[in-house]
Amino acid sequence: MENTYVNKMKAACQKTKDAVSKGWSKVEDKSYAIVAVVAAALTPTATFAAEPASYVNKITDGLFGQILKVAPKVALLVVGWCVLMYLISGDDHKKSKHKGAAGIALAAWVVLIVLKPLMSWFDGLF
Repeated sequence: MENTYVNKMKAACQKTKDAVSKGWSKVEDKSYAIVAVVAAALTPTATFAAEPASYVNKITDGLFGQILKVAPKVALLVVGWCVLMYLISGDDHKKSKHKGAAGIALAAWVVLIVLKPLMSWFDGLF
């Protein structure tokens, strides 16, 4: 083989490729080991938890509480937007469409306002 610039570059590229593949396999082995250690460390915590259902109940109670706080406000925003679009639109068909959407949003708002105390009462039963 002739000792040309192209051959020298090919050899250098091959050396670099070999070095990277050796280094990558070491990194890959270390990452597998780290994942295994972390999984082993976290497994007893999840396995020997006192009552996992209590944690789930706390999370869902908090989530539903936040939804019940925000949902009526969002429904009122939708009602306001629909009323604004009703006032702005000039076409009777569009006015009818916005009027219907505002009615649905208003009904949803009423249901959410009634649902909030009902859910707290229902939660007190258990």
